[in-house]
Amino acid sequence: MTGNVKPSAEAARRRDLAAIHAMWKELALSEDCYRARVSQVSGGRTDSAGALTTRERVTLINALKGLGAGQKRGRPVRPALTQQQRKVRAMWLALADSGAVSDRSEAALAAWLKTRIGVDALQWLQPADAGRAIEQLKRWTERTGEPTP
Repeated sequence: MTGNVKPSAEAARRRDLAAIHAMWKELALSEDCYRARVSQVSGGRTDSAGALTTRERVTLINALKGLGAGQKRGRPVRPALTQQQRKVRAMWLALADSGAVSDRSEAALAAWLKTRIGVDALQWLQPADAGRAIEQLKRWTERTGEPTP
């Protein structure tokens, strides 16, 4: 009859934190990326998963699952991107096709985003940051004389 007993709040908290940390390691996120995501989920209140509310922990777990954590491993799963994030990628690839960018890889795009916008990866771009990235890529495209995608 113990199947109907709800786990204590502390047991649920420990379970959630264990799942969060396991997903963090599985995704191989840098500590900065991880803490930025925690801070985003908490509305900037904290960057520690231990200080999250129950609802925030569930939101963080779902966000990490959205990045591919806990899925069967086969082909790597690319997280769904927003329209702005897809536009950034398309502009990056167009610059690579024109010869303005020598490395069209996701790693090169991530490095450019880190230096210009301060975000570690395309999937972490927030709308305001994505807008800034698009404007910078537009100016770069104009300097090459190519049409903007």
